[in-house]
Amino acid sequence: MSQVGRAMWIIDRISELTRAYRLGMRFRGVAMEPQVIIKTPSRLHCGKEAVVQRGAILHCGGRAWSNGQGHIIIGNGVVIGPYCILYGAGGITLGDYVHLGPGVQLMSQAGEHSPSRLSARPDYRLAPILIGSGSWIGAGAVILGGATLGACVTVAPNSVVSGIVPDFAVVVGNPGRVALINQSI
Repeated sequence: MSQVGRAMWIIDRISELTRAYRLGMRFRGVAMEPQVIIKTPSRLHCGKEAVVQRGAILHCGGRAWSNGQGHIIIGNGVVIGPYCILYGAGGITLGDYVHLGPGVQLMSQAGEHSPSRLSARPDYRLAPILIGSGSWIGAGAVILGGATLGACVTVAPNSVVSGIVPDFAVVVGNPGRVALINQSI
């Protein structure tokens, strides 16, 4: 690990333990409720007036198992509902005014199906998640790595979404399917 990498690792650990990152968030107008857990806060970028509600976990990557990759970028006016889980080792970008309902999971990494599962360092598949501005993700929905959702997409509660979803689509089910494209918004 380089000197700079080691220094960032130390700063992140101190920030996680002391929750010092909350002060910086407050200056940017980000409302972060108690019981929010942020791992590797140096890889988190929040826009203005974002809200992160209680019990949310934001793991921004940057760990050895992900080769130091990952980030979470949150646009202006984003609402991350209670008990959401965002695993950002593959990268997560939320456009402006995205709303994540309670218990939504964004999983930009997954275990790879390989013989290395029988080792201390299994292989991971890392793929970014992009969610366009104005999209609403219903309670309990799961968005998988490699998913790209356009602007103003609505995902029904408990749906599982992967792949590319066009602007103004309504996605339902497991696996998630486009049920409607409504451009009258």
